[in-house]
Amino acid sequence: MLELRLPAEPSALFLARAAVVAVGSGLPKPIVSDAQLLTSEVVSNAILQAHGDPSATMIVRVERGDSIKVEVVDGGPVFEANPRESGPGSDGGWGLFLVHAVATAWGIEPEGKGKKVWFEVSAA
Repeated sequence: MLELRLPAEPSALFLARAAVVAVGSGLPKPIVSDAQLLTSEVVSNAILQAHGDPSATMIVRVERGDSIKVEVVDGGPVFEANPRESGPGSDGGWGLFLVHAVATAWGIEPEGKGKKVWFEVSAA
């Protein structure tokens, strides 16, 4: 497992995606590509949750087995996501729409004073 503490700013996108590639080395390319896409969406959401606070950080964890699991922890509030209300015709929520459509499993859980959004991508 690789764990990074990153600033809640756009540079986190590049670093988190690079971590997925490094940890996913040797897995089928579609799994790694899907995990990179979903990492971008979840990290982008964490950046938005920071509301431009320069002191805000996030934790990105990437774990590998037969699949890739990514967890993004930020200080934002836990929320119930309904991806059916996201996507075409809505004002936002495309990230969770993609996570729901592409991930093998995913969820949102409290962690510390914030939340953890996680997903897993596998060949199954």
